[in-house]
Amino acid sequence: MSSRALLTLDIGTRKVAGLVTTSGPKGLKILAAEVMEHAERSMLDGQIHDVMAVAEVVSQVKRKLERRVREPLRDVAVAAAGRALRTVRGEAVRQLSGLTQLTAEEVFSLELEAVQAAQTALSEVLREGERPQDYHYVGHSVTRCVLDGFPLANLVGQRGTVAEVDVIATFLPRGVVDSLVAVVERCGLEMIALTLEPIAALTVAVPQSMRHLNLALVDIGAGTSDIALTAAGAVVAYDMVPIAGDEITEALSEAYLLDFKVGERVKRQISAAESVEFTDILGQTHRESREAMVQALQPAVRRLAGQIARRILALNSGKPPQAVLLVGGGSMTPSLTECLAAEIGLPAQRVAVRGRDAISGVEGARNILKGPDCITPIGIAVAARDHSTLGFAYVYVNGRGVRLFRPNRLTVADALLAAGVSIRELHGTIGKGLTVTVNGELRIVPGTFGRPARILVNGEAAGLEAQVQHQDRIEVEPGTPGEPGRATVADVAPEACVQTELVLNGDAVTVPPLVTVNGEPAGPERELQDNDAVVVRPLRTVSDALACLGFSDALAQQVISYTLNGKPESVTWQRYLVSHNGRPATPAALESPLAPGDSLTVEPCPPPTAGALAARIAGGHAVRVRVNGAEHRLPAQGVTVRVNGQVAGHDEPLRADDHIAVTTSDEPPIFASLLVAAGVATTPPPGMRQLIMRLNGRDAEFVTPVADGDEAEIKWI
Repeated sequence: MSSRALLTLDIGTRKVAGLVTTSGPKGLKILAAEVMEHAERSMLDGQIHDVMAVAEVVSQVKRKLERRVREPLRDVAVAAAGRALRTVRGEAVRQLSGLTQLTAEEVFSLELEAVQAAQTALSEVLREGERPQDYHYVGHSVTRCVLDGFPLANLVGQRGTVAEVDVIATFLPRGVVDSLVAVVERCGLEMIALTLEPIAALTVAVPQSMRHLNLALVDIGAGTSDIALTAAGAVVAYDMVPIAGDEITEALSEAYLLDFKVGERVKRQISAAESVEFTDILGQTHRESREAMVQALQPAVRRLAGQIARRILALNSGKPPQAVLLVGGGSMTPSLTECLAAEIGLPAQRVAVRGRDAISGVEGARNILKGPDCITPIGIAVAARDHSTLGFAYVYVNGRGVRLFRPNRLTVADALLAAGVSIRELHGTIGKGLTVTVNGELRIVPGTFGRPARILVNGEAAGLEAQVQHQDRIEVEPGTPGEPGRATVADVAPEACVQTELVLNGDAVTVPPLVTVNGEPAGPERELQDNDAVVVRPLRTVSDALACLGFSDALAQQVISYTLNGKPESVTWQRYLVSHNGRPATPAALESPLAPGDSLTVEPCPPPTAGALAARIAGGHAVRVRVNGAEHRLPAQGVTVRVNGQVAGHDEPLRADDHIAVTTSDEPPIFASLLVAAGVATTPPPGMRQLIMRLNGRDAEFVTPVADGDEAEIKWI
C-alpha cells in the first residue's frame, strides 16, 4: 500500500469497525475510527446473509469517516471470516534425469503440482454439497522438500533422480469473497486487499518474534471462534468452532426472557457493574447481581470453553500449548479464561485476554479501539500496510475470465491454478526412465526431455513466476512429455558384442558371449523392457563356448529306462563326443580356460536302438562253428523285435519307458551263414574256379544245416 490514507473494514457478525490509517513515525497511524452495530441480525457465524442491510451499515461508517478525514475514500482493505478457511496438505513427486541441476522454475512448478494435489484432496474436507470448484486458492507454504530420500531446505541447484515437495495450501469459498465484494461495491468502494480474520489477529497479537513458542490464539467474535496455532517460528494450523459470544447472549436471554438486543446490552454490563437492571419481554423490571448472572451463564460458558479446548488439543496433537491468547469481543465473557484453562489443562495464568496495550507500533484512536475487540480491525490495517494481504485482480486465461486472490503479487502460476490448468501438463516432463539390471547391477536409461509449455502474457513469452496485472491476457499451449527411455542389450552391456574366434569341427567360427534376458537366451539387438534382468557371461571356459554354440551340457549322460521281455532294464547314453585341441574332453576338462583360435570337435553319438537289444538276444542263442580252424558265432535265426506291441525295425531309437519284446525261431543256421561269418567271397578270386565246402569232413550244400560244435572247411581252388 502507499503512504496515502487507506480505509480498513472489519465486517463482523455483530458490528462493523472502520479505520482510516496511514504510515506514521512509529509505524501505523490511525487517523479516524468508527464502530457501528448491525440494526438486524444480517450476519450469522461471520457470513453475510443480507447484503443490502450490511452495505447500509458500511455506508454509514464510510460517510462518518470521510467527514472525519475530510476526503473521499475509495480503496478498502477487508477480512474474510476464519470459519470459511480451508487448509489442505498436498504432495508432488517427480522423476528427474539426474543429469542437470534443478532450476527455481522447476522447483516452483513442483510446488504448484503439490498445490493441485491439495485442490484434488480439498473435496475430502468439504461439507456435503460443497464442491472444490467453489473455492479460491489463496496461497501455500512448503512444509517439506526431499531429494532421493534425503530432506533438504531448498531443492534449487540440486541434482537427483526423485524430488518430492509437501505443502499446506489455503482456500476460501467463492461465496464468502463474493458477498464481501458485493457489499463494498454497493458502497462505492473497491477492494484492493483481502486477508483472513485469524491471520489479521495473528499479525498484531502474535508477532513473528513470538511464534517460536507453541501458542494458541483464539479470536472470539459473536458467531465464531477462530483458532490459530504457532510453533517453531511458523503458523502451523488454522481452524474455528461455530460457537462464540452469541451463544452467551442467547443463554442469558433464555434465562431471563430477554429480547436478543436487550440480552446483548445486559451481557456487556455484567463485567462493568455489581448489579444490572433490565426489563424482560413481559414488561417486568428486574435487578440482578453480577454474581447471580455469572452463575446463570456458567453452563453456556463451559460449553464454549469445552469446544474451543477440544479443537485446540486436536490441532496440537492432543497436548496443550504453552499458552492461550484470547482476543475479540467474546473474550470478555466473565469466567471464560478460568473455564478454558481448566478444560485445556493449563494453569489459569497461562490463558489471558489481549487488548490494545499488547499492540506496538500503532498510534491513535485509543478512546474507540482499546479492548480485545480492536485486535482484528487493527490487524487488517497492519497486514495491508505490510503487503501480507491477498491481491485482487481479473485476468483472462485462454479467453476465460478468472478472479485471483494471492498474497503480495499475482503470477502466471496463480492464474493457471485458478483456471484449473494442470501444472504437470505445462512442464513437459522427462520421459519415464528405463530401469534394468546387468549382471545384478542397476542401469538406468533416461527418457528424453519433453517440450515445455508455451506461455504468452499479452502476446509476449513468459514463465510461471511472471507477474500479471489486472485485465492481463494469458495464452497457454501445454507442453508435451518426453519419450520413455529405450535400449537394447548392446546399449546397456557393450560386452555382449565381443566375439571370440574358434575352430569347430574344422571350420572357423566367431562365438558371442552367452547372453540371457530374464533367463532366456537373447542377442545384442534385443529390445529391453522395464525391470528386465540382463546376464552376460563372457567365454572363459570350454563349457562357456559349447553353451554359446548350442551344446549345453555336452557331456551329460541320459539314463533311458525300459523293459526287455518283461524285465526292467536301463542304458546310459552320452549325446556327444567332445575333444578340445585334439584331446578328449572330460567334465573337468570342460572347465579349462579357453583361448582364441582353440579347436573344438563335437561328434553326436547315435542313440541306442531296439536292434542292438535284438542282437544281444540273438547272440545269446548263437551256434559256435570252427571254419578253417577259427571259431565263429552264428546268431539265432528268425529274430523279431516289437516295441510297445508293434513290430519295429532294428534301427528304431530307444525311448524312455518303452516296452520291448525280442523273439527268435528254433530253426538252425545254414552253411551259407558260415561264408558270411568267415568273410569268404561268394565270387571266385582271380585264377580260381571252384568253391570247396565241407562240414565235419563231408561235402556240404549252401542250405546244409549246421549245429553247435561243427567243423567246416571253405576254400576256393
